[in-house]
Amino acid sequence: MPESARRQLSQSDQDHLRAIHNAGGAAVRVAMGKVARQLGHSPATVTAAAKRLHALGLVDYQRYRGVRLSEAGVRVALEMVRHHRLIELFLVEILGYDWDDVDEEADRLEHAMSEEFERRIAARVSDPTTDPHGQLIPSETLEAPRDDARQLSLLAPGASGVVSWVSDRNREILAYLAQIGLVPGTEIRVMQQLPFEGPLVVVVGDRDQHLSRQVTDSVYVLVSEGGG
Repeated sequence: MPESARRQLSQSDQDHLRAIHNAGGAAVRVAMGKVARQLGHSPATVTAAAKRLHALGLVDYQRYRGVRLSEAGVRVALEMVRHHRLIELFLVEILGYDWDDVDEEADRLEHAMSEEFERRIAARVSDPTTDPHGQLIPSETLEAPRDDARQLSLLAPGASGVVSWVSDRNREILAYLAQIGLVPGTEIRVMQQLPFEGPLVVVVGDRDQHLSRQVTDSVYVLVSEGGG
């Protein structure tokens, strides 16, 4: 979508398209509750936005079946994802922000970014492929990067691999992950799942960490061949 057309969408609409993409709606139909959790909005608010975006041809919304991005919606969402992640990297690498302080700033700034400003920021941070949290940055031509990482919560005992990326949505979790060294590039091994919905025991470096589901839901791992 041309920049002029994107700017005709409200910031809320742009946020909803990015959230639908991040919830998986570029590939499959996703439930409205999942999108609502991404944004911290009520399901009613998200449903109203989905109906509006459906009328614009940017999503396919079906009652009780959730929502999926259209081809045009994917392009807008990828543009917003690219803006968000480039800004996060710029804030960390150039302005010295901590990685747990950039998500809200990027939320505010991504809507105002012109194509020229986007190119200049990308050049300033050497045309990166990942943001500070390891998340893949769509290309300038808005090609969706392939992500083979698996959620740590879903790995079975014995699985091993390398942390690929972590969610940027919860700053307290990000601060905790930095504290224990569970960051992109770190090798991990899942030891056991404690019973009765107990924590997942994961070797991080040379230490066992007992991680809650809230934490492991935020971590994505490239699993080693033969490692689960």
